Amino acid sequence: MATVTTEIRRVQANGIDFAYLEAGPQDGPLALCLHGFPDHAKTWRHLLPALADAGWHAVAPWMRGYHPTGLAPDGQYQCATLS
Repeated sequence: MATVTTEIRRVQANGIDFAYLEAGPQDGPLALCLHGFPDHAKTWRHLLPALADAGWHAVAPWMRGYHPTGLAPDGQYQCATLS
């Protein structure tokens, strides 16, 4: 079974420093695993390797406002702004 990145990776988007975990081939189709309240990216730690083994590039970010991802500069945390 594939391993999940244990190192937290980061990307800047819309003025927010997003932290995420990933597994699988970079050129595979993207499986974006989003958590809800009160979960976090590690909620998907068992699913990410299975998706990777199936050829998916699985990514699980910590949503805005969930440490270690940064806070939203606009202060918006409603569902419509999270997706």
